[in-house]
Amino acid sequence: MNKRRLLFLLSSMMIIGGIAAYFLQERSVALSSPIFYVANAGDGTLSMIDFEQKNPVQSIVLNTTELSHGIAISPDETIVYYGTGFQGKSLQAIAIETKEIVNEIIFEEGVHGIDIHPTGEYLYVSLMAGLGEEGGRLAVIDTKTFEEVATITTGDGPAHVSVTNDGRQIWVANVNGNSISVVDVYTFQVLATIPVGEVPNEVAVSPLLDFAFSANVRSNTISVIDMNTYEVVEELEVGEGVHGVTVSPDGKQVWTANNHSNDVYVIDVETITIVETIQTASYANHISFSPDGDLAFVTHRESNNLVVIDTKDYSIVKEMKLGKEPHEMTLKGMMLDGELVTKDRDVNSSEENTLVTGEVFAEGVDVQAQLLSPFNLENQELITDLANVNPFDYYAIVIDMSTHSGDLMSIPFEESIFLANNEGDEISPIKWLVVNEASHHPQFMAIFQKTKDKRPMLLNDTSYLKLTFQPFIN
Repeated sequence: MNKRRLLFLLSSMMIIGGIAAYFLQERSVALSSPIFYVANAGDGTLSMIDFEQKNPVQSIVLNTTELSHGIAISPDETIVYYGTGFQGKSLQAIAIETKEIVNEIIFEEGVHGIDIHPTGEYLYVSLMAGLGEEGGRLAVIDTKTFEEVATITTGDGPAHVSVTNDGRQIWVANVNGNSISVVDVYTFQVLATIPVGEVPNEVAVSPLLDFAFSANVRSNTISVIDMNTYEVVEELEVGEGVHGVTVSPDGKQVWTANNHSNDVYVIDVETITIVETIQTASYANHISFSPDGDLAFVTHRESNNLVVIDTKDYSIVKEMKLGKEPHEMTLKGMMLDGELVTKDRDVNSSEENTLVTGEVFAEGVDVQAQLLSPFNLENQELITDLANVNPFDYYAIVIDMSTHSGDLMSIPFEESIFLANNEGDEISPIKWLVVNEASHHPQFMAIFQKTKDKRPMLLNDTSYLKLTFQPFIN
């Protein structure tokens, strides 16, 4: 009898041990994610999270006492970009391998939010004086030269920044202006400024490019924005002090991090209803998904930790201590296989070119001008071959002229033509190219800068471009 009981106990222990080992193995597989970094705003450190290591959290000490709330990483995951907060007022780049600062640019305002274009060529940095302060702007930084190439005026107090996965738009939460601004990546034009709830800290754009979601801290709501019409279609009450928001990689759920109720809300996108509330830790701050969507990561400003959540059953699977006041993570925008979702606006498809008004400079001469879209592959090849410039860095305008008499090729157009906007700004072409030399029907290509003194030629949805011709003697 004792022997039977002993055999039964041993068998039970083996079965239990096998089950435990199975679940532990599954947990280990579940806790897989790219190495990512967290900005610890309160002590000026970065936390590196690597689940492949025995000690998954490593602290990187920087030459600053505070960090910006935003952070970004290069697509090849070799450079991390962060700001030195409202006091340091600079943007820095650190090489991951050497832990050395390789670039820095200093501003007059504090750095708040940061995001990077999917190509890694440009950073978008929100600059502001602080909560409740008027003004602020969005700076566009060339990652190769680390110089500011454009400055964009959005609403008051631009905070967190999100670039769409197709690389076509920048969405900015204006925390002091109670609005969301949508900016065209190519032209730097503010396409719309959308009123939302009170104190919108962050805006998340769906990878499906259908809806954007604004986290309104003071309203305790999420504003649901149609990305095609730029209209708020629904306002949903969520947790108290909703501060962070993100969309699952499949676009089916929105998760919020709620400061004051210390929890995370899970929202079904199709029905815009709350399907789960997860109690986490003190002052839930920002939230991101792993690229495969299996895990969600939540930083906590007061408990100074990271909570890892299994997105299948909403259980908390791990908690890790970080630095002081952890904010955003570099996981934002990471895709599983680096593939872009481009619903209804495929970057490789043909697009109707944007017309530019051409002023008639002489009686009997017809002028037609078209701004070539760089998202059209044929246009890309034409601009590159003729002008030898990056099509996305400049305006390329094809100008067709027609007359019944006279030689249009004898006129020095390069010296007399300008690109102007309705604000009164004028710029000369940096390149003037002859495409067709026919005297009565010539065709030219003019290459222009997109900005004047870093100010976009197209400012907002009422802006337009036109070609002007100064008087000349034939």
